Amino acid sequence: MKKLQQLIIAGTLVLITACSATPKQSLYDEIGGRETLDHAMRLAVNRIYNDAQIGHFFKGVPKRHIHKELTDQFCNLIGGPCEYTGKTMVESHKDLNITDSDFYILVEYVQGAMRDVGITYEQENRILRYIAPLKSEIVYL
Repeated sequence: MKKLQQLIIAGTLVLITACSATPKQSLYDEIGGRETLDHAMRLAVNRIYNDAQIGHFFKGVPKRHIHKELTDQFCNLIGGPCEYTGKTMVESHKDLNITDSDFYILVEYVQGAMRDVGITYEQENRILRYIAPLKSEIVYL
């Protein structure tokens, strides 16, 4: 009988713990969701368009389009509810002859914008881990 009571108590504790466990928050929610991401991408896009080395890649493409595409893509990659429906990175960057230097300039603008909106270095690094693999789909195509 004592063993049965111990099993019931242990089972009850497991159920209570399981019910009270908070689901892990996505990186998207952790940084403040769409509002934070939207603000960071708006800052980054403005800086990118004004850059002497990489701004020409975006000539003729409305800022709002690039802003939306970047925001949706980042949102999707970091666990947000967004669906990225834009072109693949290969399609978007084919024949542009983007160099490592060009790519890193854009990344620096995105990093600076993330810091400016209050995303921590730890969060920034986690975001960049999702973005880094895209480099091979962008550079020298």
